[in-house]
Amino acid sequence: MNVREIIYNKFFRPFEGKTTAGRVGVELEFPLVNKSGGDIDPAYAAGVMEHFLKKGWRVALEGTGGEPLFIENGDGDCLSFDNSYNNFEFSLNHSASLAELERRFREYLSPVQEYFRAGGMELRGRGTNPNMPGLSVFHVPFATYDMVRDYLRTGGEHGIEDFPAFLSSVQTHLDVNLDDLPAAYTLFARLDFVRAMLFANSPDWEGRGWRLFRDYLWEKSAFGRCPNITGKVDGSFASVDDLTDYFLKKGMFNRIRDGKYETFAPVGIREYFENPAYDAEPDDIDCYLSFKSVELTCRGTLEVRGDCAQPFDRAFAPPAFNLGVLCAMEEAKTVTDEFFAENHITASNTELRNIVCENRDMELIAPLPRLERLTSDLLDLAREALVRRGMGEERLIPQDCLQTF
Repeated sequence: MNVREIIYNKFFRPFEGKTTAGRVGVELEFPLVNKSGGDIDPAYAAGVMEHFLKKGWRVALEGTGGEPLFIENGDGDCLSFDNSYNNFEFSLNHSASLAELERRFREYLSPVQEYFRAGGMELRGRGTNPNMPGLSVFHVPFATYDMVRDYLRTGGEHGIEDFPAFLSSVQTHLDVNLDDLPAAYTLFARLDFVRAMLFANSPDWEGRGWRLFRDYLWEKSAFGRCPNITGKVDGSFASVDDLTDYFLKKGMFNRIRDGKYETFAPVGIREYFENPAYDAEPDDIDCYLSFKSVELTCRGTLEVRGDCAQPFDRAFAPPAFNLGVLCAMEEAKTVTDEFFAENHITASNTELRNIVCENRDMELIAPLPRLERLTSDLLDLAREALVRRGMGEERLIPQDCLQTF
């Protein structure tokens, strides 16, 4: 079995023919909380689907009991609960304009909040549920989520097995030309710590004082035992072959047989497909799951997925920054290279982001004035690139972004 061909067909062929022209899709998750504290009402929460079905939305996917779990409209936008009824998601279909996606999001957010508030609940703009600990999980009945839950319960380092119910992120999907893909992937991986400085918004529940608890929960869970499917991306990539080699170092822990998921001890992708003992089938790659902060999807997008959900007035700041950086990739790369050289930085992308996530002294990275200059320069580059696009997207990057730093 030619595993390189399997990887290429699944994750790289969809990029063929694409241009780095600024098409973008966005997923925004937000914690749903009881305004009085304690648990939400899951039955009332689930009713938001019927509420929107009456407005003309349609069922895209049902749960294991026939429940409407994913509903969509004519624009291809989707409303759902991610993993748990504690975590609500807006998935906004690809568009040439991020401003258009933001407009549609605002159109949906108001009636969603109105519905939830009538039941004593509301969405909050944070990356960790502010009512934790002690909340019930209220698991969403969906086969993939069932499999993930069962696997997580095999045990991780922190023992918080149902943590996905209480984490919310914003994920940016960027169209990238295949030739540009290695450089773009490398750049966004290097800027992981910068995005953490700008968009960390997931305080811990354990009194550690961390700014970004999400990374820890993912990386120290049972997923951490599966090679290279969570955490940051370390290394540089000069070609698609380099990226393919990197994929071959990732892992598998599940597949579908006879229409049902089964899990197994994590194994590297190369070993899984080349060792006859695993009885692998080429389509098993469809079950690959990754929670890396930067990833390639089978839909042909570069996904930046390590950013925390933001307050509603700046919900689109991470996607706008990411889109702007992509549209100014050469300038952003030059600024980043100069920063690393000027400060003699040899730490890995993982080490740099962990300093920020754990709220350690930022001067372990570089003197604060230089860090401020780097973030300011990158924000300016991103805004200028969005201005050149002429769609009004630059307004989505708040002028006070640096205050969070």
